[in-house]
Amino acid sequence: MRTSASKPQARGGRAATALLTALALWCATAPAQAQVTVKRLPAAELRQQALAFTDSLKLSAVRDAPNFGNFVVDRQALLQLGKALFWDRQLGSDGQACASCHFHAGADNRSKNQLNPGLRSTLVPGGDTLFGASPKNGGTPLSANYQLSLADFPFHKLANPADRSSAVLSDTNDVVSSQGVMNATFVELATVGRVSPEYPHDAGLPHPGLYIDAASGAMVRNVAPRNAPTVLNAVLNQRNFWDGRGRGEFNGVNPIGSLQQAPIVKTAKGVSSLVQIRLKRSSAASQATGPGLNSAEMSYGGRNYPELGRKLLQLGLRPLGQQDIAADDSVLGVVRALSGPGLDRSYADLIRLAIDPSWWRAPAQTYVDVSSGAPTMVTAAAPGPKRFTVMEYNFSLYMGLAIEEYEKTLIANDSPFDRFMEGKLDALDRQQRLGLQLFLDKGRCINCHGGPEFTNASQRSVRGLQVLERMIVGDDRVAVYDNGFYNIGVRPTAEDLGVGGRENNRPLSNSRLFQQCVRDKLAAVAGMPVAEANQACSVPGIRARPLEAATLLSRASAQIGKPMPVEDLLAAARLVLAGDAPDVVKGSCLLASNPMLPCPTTTATVQQPDGSTGTATVQAQGALDLLSTAVNPPGEFKQLLAAAARLLPDRERPGTAPQLVAPPLQPDERVAVDGAKKTPTVRNVELTAPYFSNGGQATLRQVVEFYNRGGDFAVHNRDDLAPDIRPLGLTEEEIDALVAFMQSLTDPRVRRDRAPFDHPSLPLPNGGGAAPPQQRDFGNGRLQLVADDQVLLPAVDRGGSATPLGTPNTPFANFLDPLK
Repeated sequence: MRTSASKPQARGGRAATALLTALALWCATAPAQAQVTVKRLPAAELRQQALAFTDSLKLSAVRDAPNFGNFVVDRQALLQLGKALFWDRQLGSDGQACASCHFHAGADNRSKNQLNPGLRSTLVPGGDTLFGASPKNGGTPLSANYQLSLADFPFHKLANPADRSSAVLSDTNDVVSSQGVMNATFVELATVGRVSPEYPHDAGLPHPGLYIDAASGAMVRNVAPRNAPTVLNAVLNQRNFWDGRGRGEFNGVNPIGSLQQAPIVKTAKGVSSLVQIRLKRSSAASQATGPGLNSAEMSYGGRNYPELGRKLLQLGLRPLGQQDIAADDSVLGVVRALSGPGLDRSYADLIRLAIDPSWWRAPAQTYVDVSSGAPTMVTAAAPGPKRFTVMEYNFSLYMGLAIEEYEKTLIANDSPFDRFMEGKLDALDRQQRLGLQLFLDKGRCINCHGGPEFTNASQRSVRGLQVLERMIVGDDRVAVYDNGFYNIGVRPTAEDLGVGGRENNRPLSNSRLFQQCVRDKLAAVAGMPVAEANQACSVPGIRARPLEAATLLSRASAQIGKPMPVEDLLAAARLVLAGDAPDVVKGSCLLASNPMLPCPTTTATVQQPDGSTGTATVQAQGALDLLSTAVNPPGEFKQLLAAAARLLPDRERPGTAPQLVAPPLQPDERVAVDGAKKTPTVRNVELTAPYFSNGGQATLRQVVEFYNRGGDFAVHNRDDLAPDIRPLGLTEEEIDALVAFMQSLTDPRVRRDRAPFDHPSLPLPNGGGAAPPQQRDFGNGRLQLVADDQVLLPAVDRGGSATPLGTPNTPFANFLDPLK
């Protein structure tokens, strides 16, 4: 987490002097945390202060992949394809669209049958399959098909919400997420005649699972293991999903990009072949391919993308053929069918219009056979159950590119806050301005929710020297982490490892991924310098954090019981640096009052990470003596120096604005990524409850109270905890002001579903039980008792809805207002 070191630092030739001055100040004062009294700033001065950290989102351009033009020939057709795919309930095995979990300001406002028992937990083999208990009514059991209420929140309920050490009244590791498909295994594609107009299905074999309604014994829908974040502005993220598995580089097949070799088909000079692709800056495309095959979200277990492609391309399913489209839909109105529902173009037509022919055209009788598990190009007379056309096989490529193109339009950038930053100073009222001021300083919110995007996980933030960062984590030690992903103590780390997890047996964390590469290089080439291994692995540089180092140096000075010149402490830190030591370690003698006096020079031995030794020339009055005489340094003196050395500049990165670069990534240094989740945007956040990856907070006030008490599991998670998670000391007035400011981040177009946020109609499953259980056909003749109530989200045209989001007793109601 970037703290004070995020602010502009000294550059160029004055960097060293500015650094020493800053270090001297910090080491001399060794400041303790003090109660902050907020002095209200005039609107103009507040805006100027905010400009150092954020701005109107209108200034942020959505960037295409550099090779985007190699795949797309008609962007308007691609946009139509993307919006149709996103909202089409025929896409899912069980009437589920992508939008089924992202229909309310890009998120999900349902509150019945939205509980997962904690399947991501690593504390129980295979995940926790037992539902917890609600804090209301003395511990009413939570269960499948449960109707949540405000009394159930927060999920970690304390006697005093301002004191994280107060008595715990109730606690559950259950997760509020989104209901998806019924629990079933994919069998085959349903034929056209057996697809119900009201309830489209693939053919699947349903079987009992976790989601059985206790009252009726009827099956209800599976629920995903994490809360569904908004898709609005998600295209600006460098990675997507809470655990970052939606990689920034799209491989055309699945979310995990370069973590897996995943071929698609390209035709060149009349020959079709399997190739690997990478589209950078395309995390939204990566993310779009995830839910379509997920057995908790949109697909019966075992279905693949070629089968999904065949369903939409060959079974005669008209795009959005079971849903209404407004005549004045901002994207689909021009291709809306003149009679009946849906579009007047097929999915195949839209693909041919939008995508370069090299990615869908193929010679006659050319197919992709997947019967062995790995795709193989074959020549055959006809397709088969496991033999697909190129267009069917490449469907994941089209889906990723198209949904990303649609999400490129879903940029909410016209909130009152945006207008304030554009110079309309009356766009925020007095309370909201105080909230903004708190967001920037006392609340420390901006340290994670930075930039116009209000998330450090944005493409703008995660680049250059800020892909990896070092910080002092919750246990006061230094560690490397993935920028934009933080452990904030919502739940115990082991309940959900987040970006600390693995996919395809490879780390999701960039920190661990790069570190593994460095270790492999050093093991393969004896004597290779760590810096050279970093270069071979394309490890990005890590920005120095001298002000954070200063806090460690001040503690080191206290350990030896006497003040040391800060320059000598810096030099001593250099000597305990594991890894590539600088050739010369300079200290205070260089700043002596008489520059004509000789500067003593001593050669010191420096131990390398592999156990070998190197030498460094030391020019310092006290540093070497300090280390050589302290055979058994008091306390953690050397550890503090070593930690500080990781944060101090190792070299200067040239450029128009030179930046101080910390030592390279070490093969054995500490990585703090377990339990870390992607920082969500706080734009439109008043409409996207419940909050956090577990959905355990129901209101913005509960969220602010969580941060004000310094998290719920800060002590438990201290090895990986972000440093800003500590009590804030906010008053009731300040809590109210922070909530008011976050409400100013709502774009009024989003509130009214006004273009580009208009949409087709969508039937939404909403738990069950309003009517007796029914027997329903899953498409293959096998019947299973299911309970499934539905609410119809009506189609909205470009002008928006007369009913704003948040209106009770409507499909537009906010979370915990039951949908009707």
